[in-house]
Amino acid sequence: MYLPISILAFILNGIAVTTDKFLLVKVIPDPLFYVFYFSLVSFLAVLLLPFTHIPTREVLLLSSASTVLWTLGAHFMFKALKVGQIERVIPVIGSVNPLILFLIALASGTILTNEIWGILVLILGFIFLTLSAWKGKIQKDELLFEGLSATLLALSYLILRQAYLRENFITVLVWSRFILIPVAIVFLMVPLLRSKVIPSQSQGVSLIKKGGLLFIIGQVSAGISQLLIFFAISLANPALVNSLQGIQYVFLFIAALLLSKKFPFIFKETYSKKVLLFKIFGILLIGLGLYTLAFSSG
Repeated sequence: MYLPISILAFILNGIAVTTDKFLLVKVIPDPLFYVFYFSLVSFLAVLLLPFTHIPTREVLLLSSASTVLWTLGAHFMFKALKVGQIERVIPVIGSVNPLILFLIALASGTILTNEIWGILVLILGFIFLTLSAWKGKIQKDELLFEGLSATLLALSYLILRQAYLRENFITVLVWSRFILIPVAIVFLMVPLLRSKVIPSQSQGVSLIKKGGLLFIIGQVSAGISQLLIFFAISLANPALVNSLQGIQYVFLFIAALLLSKKFPFIFKETYSKKVLLFKIFGILLIGLGLYTLAFSSG
């Protein structure tokens, strides 16, 4: 069950990341904007309370810690997107993240032999698919943000898995959101933070005109994607789920290919025949990796 759920999740996340890159370059001045609205949406968790029960202190601490780490990881991802190319930032984070989870799963003996081979083939596919993205000047800030994002996201998924092993999906999902409510309140109360996340009247009109629809599409895609990823992690080892991020890279490759001519200041990469061959080979390897995981799960 985790395979189709994860594949759909990463396709939706590819849509979200593409819209985020547009907004970060053209409209949104500070990545903290996203952190605030992640936190604000957490108020909606109250609506699902009747379908849950009060978790144990251990589950509450685990789920809350996972949410905080994930939010920080997402923030650093947006900061990396702000200074780097989407074709490089997302593959770097998406490769390091499952690699960390894979090594931990390998050390703990929690994955099967066929699953190990499937993950290794997927990682090799990542390398071929993203090889050309490593060219050009890489800023130190970009590498720092990418490393922090990948590490924090990996830790958040590991901790979240432990919470799901102790409690049902809905209860963990809902109660993990409450830790972000104070964060939203702090943003609203501190003037400096409030100015970063709530635009002035003129800025607000500009934001709605330039990126309102994109922001909605991106956030809906990201929200559904993350919900599906969380559900997949409740069903399977996080190393297996996150190794499927190659699906997202395939989407981003196609999006960049289609949009690079119209938006060269956002999608800067050009594709030679050699690069295209590497990417096609990477896609084939990702397909083989998916088949291997499907076979091992069947």
